[in-house]
Amino acid sequence: MNRAQADAIARAFLQPDQQREANRARQAREAWDERERRKVAAMTLVGFAIGAPIAHYLGVSFTQGGLWGGITGAAVGWLWLAWRRHRYHAGAGRQ
Repeated sequence: MNRAQADAIARAFLQPDQQREANRARQAREAWDERERRKVAAMTLVGFAIGAPIAHYLGVSFTQGGLWGGITGAAVGWLWLAWRRHRYHAGAGRQ
């Protein structure tokens, strides 16, 4: 192999092609979605942690308060995620 062939092979590996770019974009989108879903799960747990003591003070079952708090936290989290997803994808389209 001569120097010109080695340079051509190196350029082929270093220059991203459309398939690699598509894979990178897909992986970035999946990573972003995974991070956001984890945030929704955290909001669900926070909602449970807030709903349980409120239920105790209101004289309702601890688990019922935790359940409704978790549902409320999840609903707020999914709404927040939908808003962020809209902003994220709208911003990506403008670039």
